[in-house]
Amino acid sequence: MNSLTLDHIILVVSDLQVATRQFNQLGFSVIAGGIHTEGLTHNALVPFPDGTYLELLATTRSSTLRTLGLLKRLRLLGIYASNETAIGRRLIEDLASGVGMNDYALLSLDLRHQVNSAKERGAFFTDPNPGGRLRPDGKEITWRTAVPPSLDLPFLIDDLTPREIRVPVVEENYHSNGILGINGLTILVSNLVESMAHYRALLGDDPVTQPHYPQPGTQSCEFTLDTRFLSILTPLPGNSALRSLLKRRVARPLGIFFRTVENGQGDLLSLTYLPERGATLSRSRVLLS
Repeated sequence: MNSLTLDHIILVVSDLQVATRQFNQLGFSVIAGGIHTEGLTHNALVPFPDGTYLELLATTRSSTLRTLGLLKRLRLLGIYASNETAIGRRLIEDLASGVGMNDYALLSLDLRHQVNSAKERGAFFTDPNPGGRLRPDGKEITWRTAVPPSLDLPFLIDDLTPREIRVPVVEENYHSNGILGINGLTILVSNLVESMAHYRALLGDDPVTQPHYPQPGTQSCEFTLDTRFLSILTPLPGNSALRSLLKRRVARPLGIFFRTVENGQGDLLSLTYLPERGATLSRSRVLLS
């Protein structure tokens, strides 16, 4: 039985204060997160009552985001990040891919065991590596991450300090838009067959037969993650809108489906965060039209 749960989703933003205001306007309450240990990035958190959260991630210097994007276009990013840890290289790739919903993480209660189990099934994650962040109140947070060899899979995380220090526990009425947590996540990938095999190896399960919210102009499959769904999709040849997103990053989260106070599990409220449009909260089943 797979013991992984959804931890958080990373949204790269160009300006943390501007992004915080934008999410406030959408009815989200946002908490300042602090500066990461290496000093390259800082963040803000949108925590949900179900324990998951959105991470708004920005470089501490605004010019760094542009520089990383240029290095990626010049195919020099690997040289720039050559001395980084595996998670450092991964996050630099996220930043270099520009503004957008670029990555996500799964929480493991036994990271070493999870890495070994995934390896036995053919998913080769790095050994757990420590990381950290300094909160604005001076508290130091530490965790470990394990990184997969491909960008279509999430990285894994566990906590060295108590998780509630990293992710504040919030009440059901925390967000004025009524959102309680995340029902499911849609992942955009370049090669559905390869990604399906990768997720089988990570989760140890086969996909279910019918996705919750099929997207037009795509092929898809869906996996179950604790009480949530992970829908993996790839654009068909004529879907230029989704294909253009894959030019920035070969795989990325496309949209989040939420559980709300009004809706319970039945209805839907979805979020996309696209470079040209910013954050969009919608009741449509179609994430990109």
